[in-house]
Amino acid sequence: MSLIKRMGRVMALAGLPVVAALVVPSGAQAQSKFELTPVAGSFYPLSTMCTNCNNNNDGTDYRGVQLNSVAVGGALSYWVSRTIGVAAFVGWAPSRIQEDTLGVLGIRDGISIKGNLLLANARLLFRPARTNLHFIVGGGIVKRGGEFWKFVKDNSNVKLTSPAGILGIGVRASVTPKFALNISAEANIYSFDPHFGLGADPSNGSKLQADLLVSVGIPIALGH
Repeated sequence: MSLIKRMGRVMALAGLPVVAALVVPSGAQAQSKFELTPVAGSFYPLSTMCTNCNNNNDGTDYRGVQLNSVAVGGALSYWVSRTIGVAAFVGWAPSRIQEDTLGVLGIRDGISIKGNLLLANARLLFRPARTNLHFIVGGGIVKRGGEFWKFVKDNSNVKLTSPAGILGIGVRASVTPKFALNISAEANIYSFDPHFGLGADPSNGSKLQADLLVSVGIPIALGH
């Protein structure tokens, strides 16, 4: 898939909260101060971890990419006021890793190996007055695990945990007076060196990564 097509899909997914805000009633469900929100959704890596990953310039263009996957998680939030909230979030995505090379016919002949990502962060929520929208900004970590990353860790000094910044947008959609959905799209932005190379120095060099998490959650009031 070309970069333009991929970015087009991402922009469409990121626009879901805005579309939802236009179609749901403007009177959102009354929101308690403390809420627990289990979420489910999709994880979309927006960048290639490395090209020429084996560092040998042999023309094979050995490449490593994370793959799209489902995602699950949960958030605990506290609304300081009608417009400002704080939250802690933990999510998990069983995103596999695909390694492939560019063959003589221009066809990639890769395999995918089991892996996963843990996303943990704290965020500030800002909800403009008289809207169902809220904006997300925060910081946390992205931690890799699973079969593939255990092998890489055992054979290099790769750091599997990266600090990350979080930017996103969400909407609270009232389905009934007592039931609502939180729909959000958020990007985890961080630097990462996968260490796929061969030889004494397998480093590929740190590269800016961006992963998109699109999710739907059900807020559960813990008090008023």
